[in-house]
Amino acid sequence: MRVIIVGAGKVGYKIAETLSKELYDVIVVDNDKEVIQKVNDTLDVLTIESNGLIGQPFKSIKVNEDDLVIAVTDNDEGNMLICFRAKYMGAGRTIARIRNPEYENDLALPKEELAIDFIINPEKSTAAEIVRLLTFSPAEQINEFGNGSVQMVQVDIDEESPLNNVALKDQNDFEDLLIAAIIRDGDTIIPKGDQRIKSGDTIFIIGNKKEIADYFNSIGEAPVDIRKVMILGGGTYSFYLAEYMNKMGMSTKIIEKDLQRCRELSEKIPDSLIINGDGTDLNLLKEENVAAMDAFVSLTGIDEENILVSLLAKQNGVKKGIAKVNRENYITLAKNIGVDSTITPSIITTSEILGFVRGEWVLSLSLLPGGQAEVVEYLIKPDSPAINIPLKDLDLPDSTIIATIISEGKVIIPHGGDVIKKDDKIVVISKADEVEKARQLFHDKEGKGNHGFWNSLKNARSSINN
Repeated sequence: MRVIIVGAGKVGYKIAETLSKELYDVIVVDNDKEVIQKVNDTLDVLTIESNGLIGQPFKSIKVNEDDLVIAVTDNDEGNMLICFRAKYMGAGRTIARIRNPEYENDLALPKEELAIDFIINPEKSTAAEIVRLLTFSPAEQINEFGNGSVQMVQVDIDEESPLNNVALKDQNDFEDLLIAAIIRDGDTIIPKGDQRIKSGDTIFIIGNKKEIADYFNSIGEAPVDIRKVMILGGGTYSFYLAEYMNKMGMSTKIIEKDLQRCRELSEKIPDSLIINGDGTDLNLLKEENVAAMDAFVSLTGIDEENILVSLLAKQNGVKKGIAKVNRENYITLAKNIGVDSTITPSIITTSEILGFVRGEWVLSLSLLPGGQAEVVEYLIKPDSPAINIPLKDLDLPDSTIIATIISEGKVIIPHGGDVIKKDDKIVVISKADEVEKARQLFHDKEGKGNHGFWNSLKNARSSINN
């Protein structure tokens, strides 16, 4: 299977980077010469410098029914057109990034009519992730599996943490939880039992949703009841977030500089209070009683502004500050200077697209911060090679762990003697370079079709220019 990515921005590049490390044949199409040059210099993929809207790239590579086309340019209409053209010319499956809320109802059509197999809306997905963070406030990041029965939460460890300098094997108080990954000094570790947790680590705890909540209560990190939220920025992210929160009975204030946009938001989300002004102005924040807010979410297009204003809100009494950051290297910086949580749309979008690419047996997929590891929820089909084999006898790669098994509705933190049965759901965490090896243990039928001619093209760094 070839994966053809049209648009090499943050999301397109991340998808190409991830898939090119596996056995997928990746083609990147973009009409920006500098962008194409960057891709050529850093990734092992075939590139085409061309406008994906005109269909010429699909002709030159003879697109066929085994191909998947992913349209992630900055233009919604362009992404839809790319998918239409790709399907018309014979592509098997298509994915389009579509952001505009006005398209939501129009796109509720049968897939055959739409010519788009999967639609990703980064703003809506990001807003949903923020809601999860707000409803489980002690965690910095939350991922859910097994239709919400399993949670994986991200927690920072400081000198005062009861987990500081404790070995994983000594964590006996909560047998139904697992510390499944550690990020230390920018590196991701899939830990063994003798691994010690250290101050400065970021750990990922996975288990039954109720057990996770009980654990936080036991260490004095009970969730804060978030009822009042102030949002900086009146873009599409804020629109979706306010819609979600208003439906949950939360009170929302949005601060936006542009008067016309304020008028539009007032019409679209009448249950939110829209304030026209500069949200970076501390006097305005104080006038709007920022100290009484339970949470402050900064969603402007400027990373530095989001980080700094979130800190400003925290210093003036807000219980939880969340900042949207597009640059992944800002995530650690923001955490180190006191931002409670960061949200990175490109990681969320890439995770959803990769889940679709991997096939119907992948129920969900998440990237850990930095993209060094993947968390994949697999559905175990009857032909899986891993069925009825004790986990201790599975040839798991060194940096791969089966974190949970969901069997007949029961959440299991597995041990060596446990077995996987058909129709089980399992959550597997793997370092990025081991994802393909892990995949083969649970599903053995997906062909990706690397061959000598393709490799010679990529090794020569060929570029097709139109």
